[in-house]
Amino acid sequence: MLRILFTTDDLASTRFLPEPTPILELKFAAVGLRQGIRAPWGERWRNRALAAIPLSARPTVRHVGGHFSWAVSPTFAASPDLDEGMETFLSFGAERLREEMALYFSAPNSGVAMWSAFAGDRDAGRTLVHGTKTAFTATVEPYWPDIRANHHSELAQHGRLLACRGVRDALTTVIPGASWYDDCLQIDSPQDRTVRLAGRGLVITPTAFWTGPPLVGELPDQPVLLAYPAPAELSIRVGAESDSLAAILGVTRAAVLRLLSTEHTTGDIARELGISAASASEHSRSLRQARLISSRRDGKAVIHCATVLGLDLTRLNSS
Repeated sequence: MLRILFTTDDLASTRFLPEPTPILELKFAAVGLRQGIRAPWGERWRNRALAAIPLSARPTVRHVGGHFSWAVSPTFAASPDLDEGMETFLSFGAERLREEMALYFSAPNSGVAMWSAFAGDRDAGRTLVHGTKTAFTATVEPYWPDIRANHHSELAQHGRLLACRGVRDALTTVIPGASWYDDCLQIDSPQDRTVRLAGRGLVITPTAFWTGPPLVGELPDQPVLLAYPAPAELSIRVGAESDSLAAILGVTRAAVLRLLSTEHTTGDIARELGISAASASEHSRSLRQARLISSRRDGKAVIHCATVLGLDLTRLNSS
């Protein structure tokens, strides 16, 4: 059982990460390459990623994914940009580096000494950073649009839950296997661990490449990080899979909605997509009835533009 003890201040400062974290996703991707991922797309992704990793990046992937227990680093969660996160890594001194890598590798004798050897040697450190970036490019970056879309979908769900039901109910709804006992959030997990927030607060993020129980990362004087698996319905497209927006709306209507991320007249839609004016008008009417676009008359022309709902649907189902 994983137990997280809250104070009133901790409840007030609990928040969700606004963006996914590249270094955290790379950690879980490396573990997934070794152990597999229990998701409908997991085996397809694993086969493609293994084939895409160049020889120069394989030692990095092997060290990151070769050892795993139940910890994550909260520091890298603050870096939604891979380059920024790796620059942060290069700036650490030897002692801080050992703390971070102990969490990143999740085992005291799993390569931490190798990584710590890079402290103070910027050339060697940059070689390691290059391997990390190369591994990210092969295993995670091709799927980043889906990862971001899924993250934002979860964020929107979190916002609605927080607004309607408050922090306590939102946490038990979002986090798998979670329940409250007084001021303690209990989470079903193979690990037996108690984390006292003690005013540091909690930062929560879904993860695309981790399908196991929620994981916690903590370091002194930093908010505690709680990473949980994204819901199974938030899939990642691998290879030449279908356009999910077209599957919902139809190919032409999906193209119209994407075009209307900026204002266009009915005639513009017809010209841009190579369809008749009558067809452009019909698709626009259907999208307007579904509240995905709005239309207004400007003289003889009718100008269309996607609504917030339409923009969200396009973003969450981007090709």
